[in-house]
Amino acid sequence: MKFKNKNTPFYTPCQEIPLNKMDKWRYLDMTTRARLKSASWRVFVVGFVFLGLFCVILARLFQLTVMDYHGRDYTKKAISSSYALKRYNILDRNGIFLASSVPTTDLSVNPALVKGDAKEIAKNIANALNDVDEKDVYSAITSSAGFKYIKRKLSPAERQNINWLGYYFLSEFPGEYRTYPHRNLVSHLLGGVDIDNVGISGIEKAYDQQLIHENVQLSIDVSIQEMVHNALTQGIEKFKAQAGLAIVMDVNNGEVLASVSLPDYNPNFAPKGKTGKERFNQATLGTYEFGSIFKLFNTALGLESKTITTASIFDTSEPLKIGRKRITDYRGQERPLTVPEILIHSSNIGSAQIGLKIGYEKQKEFLGRFGFYEKLPIPLPERGTTQYNKKEKWADMESATISYGYGISVTPLHLIAGVASLANGGLYRVPTFIKDGNKDQVQTRVLSESVSKTMRHLMWGVVNYELPENSPVAPYAVGGKTGSANLIEKGRYVEGKLRTTFVGMFPMNEPKYIVLVSYTDPKKVKATHMFNAAGWNAKATGLQIIGEIAPYLGVEPIESWEQPNYILNAFERSREAKKGKKR
Repeated sequence: MKFKNKNTPFYTPCQEIPLNKMDKWRYLDMTTRARLKSASWRVFVVGFVFLGLFCVILARLFQLTVMDYHGRDYTKKAISSSYALKRYNILDRNGIFLASSVPTTDLSVNPALVKGDAKEIAKNIANALNDVDEKDVYSAITSSAGFKYIKRKLSPAERQNINWLGYYFLSEFPGEYRTYPHRNLVSHLLGGVDIDNVGISGIEKAYDQQLIHENVQLSIDVSIQEMVHNALTQGIEKFKAQAGLAIVMDVNNGEVLASVSLPDYNPNFAPKGKTGKERFNQATLGTYEFGSIFKLFNTALGLESKTITTASIFDTSEPLKIGRKRITDYRGQERPLTVPEILIHSSNIGSAQIGLKIGYEKQKEFLGRFGFYEKLPIPLPERGTTQYNKKEKWADMESATISYGYGISVTPLHLIAGVASLANGGLYRVPTFIKDGNKDQVQTRVLSESVSKTMRHLMWGVVNYELPENSPVAPYAVGGKTGSANLIEKGRYVEGKLRTTFVGMFPMNEPKYIVLVSYTDPKKVKATHMFNAAGWNAKATGLQIIGEIAPYLGVEPIESWEQPNYILNAFERSREAKKGKKR
């Protein structure tokens, strides 16, 4: 038999013929059909509802994670909902966090509830915590008191370890932990707090009450602070110095932009293993003799009192004898020097002659204008007491030595504020560590504007005499002075051990910023040709700092600044004398 359609199935006799879907539906009774139809609609409706819910959840997740996410707001709410932080932040001048508080947990025990092997319990608790002695834990859990702290300020990991122990007699209390994200960088200035977050040193203590109510914003720029810190660290290593300090200050408003004292410490772990040397803030607490830098004040006073002029000449050919003592020069010129040359070559003999000519009465009064006889009126608890001759009358030798920086000890902050006022137009302002801290303070005139202008040129001459033209700081018209003073040990000056200091200001045509660098006992090393005076170490670091921070501060290079004849003549006389010595 020939089939027309080969795809048509062939069934044998008595074989069951399968029904298709339509056939199955066709042979169902009406009741069953109605139930199936109703069930299918219910399935459709339920599926549609679940799909809608899924879409709503998906849309909400998208909104929270992509469109309206504010991580900091949620974090703040999470913290405030569990514990309200009691101490505000310390910020730098740009709003960067220098000190902040974070929520933490304090762990305590009720000894009366402790049951079981106390030694085993103490061992388990001690193992769950860091830096906790098992004996101390045992003493706490076996105490007769009703409450004992085991550890304050637990870390998240420690808290988790304690929770895993499951001891019902342990209790947790919310607290806060003071943290310093920049670690050592601003340690001396910030200071620290005690276990109860009460300020005990530095800014933390000075503004303890204010920090309970609001943030404190410092004048410090953390970027400049880091540049200065790095340069000073390198310098201490290079010159093998015992210690060092550096300050950067705005000449016109007295705001301190950087203050570094080395060695330093990490305030996050300050309570343990730190010596007095590491915690000592040299910049504000230390008082030192700064040597030849005081020749700037001596010269300014001579010009202000009209005792001398820039053309005055003093004979430095021989040591100056005062009674049985002699004043000599370090690598002296051994010739008559003009006033600019006395500063350029840092002549003790010439400065002493100027000081004696001025007289101790005027000298004493003039130095008092810069606050050199009193503690600086700053809120920091770490303020050094200046040391000087408190006699009503100074002897000639005392007057002579003070003229070149011996016999008077002041803090570095005293010194930088004083030198700044010599060149900023003659206006003195108390230094401040607070942004806009001197906004409402009145400036004090300590020097006439005309003499201040002369001092700018003289300070420029000191730095730029023999300064290489390709020096990185040459375009910034830097002016300043170095000073080297013998260290005092057991009440006596130690030969060969020096405190070396450099104060540099820029740009001198219109001063904006001043830098102070000082080293304690720098060594004679190959890099300095076996010299250890300030011109070989402190000056080098100071100029390095100026070269790095000047572009950051937006100081434009000075194309030209015309110098007066007394500076040009001093350069010429010095060069001719140097040639004559070589012959």
